[in-house]
Amino acid sequence: MMGTAMPEASRPQIIRLAEVSVPTNDTSQIHFDQVSLAFCSTLGRGTVQVLDRVNFSIRAGEFVCIIGPSGCGKSTILSLLAGYLRPNGGQILVRAAPVVGPGSDRVMVFQSTALFPWFTAADNVAYGRRLGANRHRLDGQRATVDELLNLVGLRGFDRHYPFELSGGMRQRVEIARALAVNPDMLLMDEPLGALDALTRLTMQAELIRIWRETKRTILFVTHDIDEAIIMADRVIVMTTRPSRVKEEISVDLPRPRHRDDPRVGSLSRRIANLLGVTI
Repeated sequence: MMGTAMPEASRPQIIRLAEVSVPTNDTSQIHFDQVSLAFCSTLGRGTVQVLDRVNFSIRAGEFVCIIGPSGCGKSTILSLLAGYLRPNGGQILVRAAPVVGPGSDRVMVFQSTALFPWFTAADNVAYGRRLGANRHRLDGQRATVDELLNLVGLRGFDRHYPFELSGGMRQRVEIARALAVNPDMLLMDEPLGALDALTRLTMQAELIRIWRETKRTILFVTHDIDEAIIMADRVIVMTTRPSRVKEEISVDLPRPRHRDDPRVGSLSRRIANLLGVTI
């Protein structure tokens, strides 16, 4: 991320909940309404406008990918939704309530794993469940750590430490740890970007399987056009900075999807054209 957020006094007025126009029949779980964000330059060169009046909605249980040029603010969108940043303008709503800070209903999964090296896989998954802030979300939840490790394909690796696991296996532990606190949505910031090509393909299929079994809402940032089409119900294409939504593309293809499918190729060329890329 660039610099620091603008001082409070110089921020445009944040739109209040009563001022946000949300249809009464809106079934969205997540709603970005005219969301803008600028940062102060660390070199004293004024402000950098990252997002400019971003609008989109996501329904509960939907798998949505965000794709756009490098530096356009894709990760910033996740940080805003997670509550790590506040917008300078507009508002982000989750179930019609404004996002005012982090919450255990929204869990981030990053490209680089942040597992505790002194914990086993099982201990890493269990960590979030032990935090007092998450206990209210776990009332009545019967999933055990072993069940979560089984869900992500790591049966029998509960006593292994991170250094004993491959990159793909560590990312699976990361996903299991995120699911352990029973979130409503996973915010995934290029979680497969650091994996080798073969492992990445395997993890794409595994993540779709996990999404289907858990029915969580997923907002997934990627630079890979084919990955977005293979995985998502819908692809949100962003412009260059200051970034806005350029187009939203529904991917109405049955799963599993394959890169050699002409329909995938057609969508891939369409998105590439929107991004100004020739493939």
